[in-house]
Amino acid sequence: GDEVMKKLKMLSVIVASYTLIAGCAEPKILERLSLATLIGYDAGDEEKDISATFIIRRVTPEFQSDVVARSATAETTKGTRDEVSLQTAKKVAKGQLRVVLFSEEFAKEGIGQMIYNLLMNPEISNGVYLSVVEGEIKPFLEYQYENISDIGQHIYNLLGHNIEEDKLLSSTIHEIGRDYYSPTRQILLPIIKRKDNLVEVTGLAFFREGQMAGRLPAEDIFYVKLLREGHENGSFDLVLDGKNLESLVANEKEVPDEIPVAFESIKSKTTMKLVNQTTPEFDVNIDINLRLTEIDDAIQIEHKEKNEWLQKEVNKKMEAKLSDLIKYSQELNSDVFGFGEYYESRVRDANLTPEEHDEMYPNMKVNIHVNSKIIRNGVFGID
Repeated sequence: GDEVMKKLKMLSVIVASYTLIAGCAEPKILERLSLATLIGYDAGDEEKDISATFIIRRVTPEFQSDVVARSATAETTKGTRDEVSLQTAKKVAKGQLRVVLFSEEFAKEGIGQMIYNLLMNPEISNGVYLSVVEGEIKPFLEYQYENISDIGQHIYNLLGHNIEEDKLLSSTIHEIGRDYYSPTRQILLPIIKRKDNLVEVTGLAFFREGQMAGRLPAEDIFYVKLLREGHENGSFDLVLDGKNLESLVANEKEVPDEIPVAFESIKSKTTMKLVNQTTPEFDVNIDINLRLTEIDDAIQIEHKEKNEWLQKEVNKKMEAKLSDLIKYSQELNSDVFGFGEYYESRVRDANLTPEEHDEMYPNMKVNIHVNSKIIRNGVFGID
């Protein structure tokens, strides 16, 4: 309520704050230009409301550069924010910001005000990536990674690369802002963490009204993306039930209980249809062409009928998985798939209020139909 809003307003200072600098008498340092490439936000303890860690690339007059992590904490005293000073020399150039990170705790308190601040600041590029970090951000950024010289640039590349490879939903401030300000949609952000000397994507954070409400593991990103926008070239694994595939096993081989398979998606198309507007009830149809990249060698699918049998099993497994995802989003009441938007586009004068949408979303019914077409790696033609 009001308390949260007050707190969020106070947070607005901090995005501006990384241009406020602690006075510094050392003239040599003042000659340097400092570029903040990344900012991470942790929730502070009781007295300290918020703590920001900046990754700053400093360029010397000799054009050498080094990368440093700096932290600043902003405190709240009786509802007013103390001035934030940063232990950095010279003005931090804002145009270089690439990534903004939120600790899980900070994300649970809410990032709506941050989204607003970033969008309203004309010096911040629309292409800045947002992400959640497992645990606290300060130690995550201050860790001395063996082969990473610039952690800000590294995380920017990591997110960008995964988006390009179709393994992640894009989370630029422009796209997140669009979903955040949609009356019915909710936002999703990637989750990253440090594992030894690496940074990896570990999952997907579901939000509700700008607050992190739940999370899914990284392997579910494929399915979320499939429901939201389809795939050009994602990849995923499934474990199929051996009993159901007995007829595909070569005569003398034993049937394993579980048969792991790996696929690459070559192309997919997801279409939604409103079949009953009072429930409401939706049909979601997914056509997907898959390349089989791995399967137990006991399984033979060179013949058309056998391949169709395999497709049937894959459809069933994928349908169950996608239904679970939708149920999970309904439990959180987080419409990340755009059902509300679709409903409004199909029902005249629907104009759902947020309250109506909140009532509708957990109770809607969704039927998922997957139609997969499996091709074997070039070597085997399937007749």
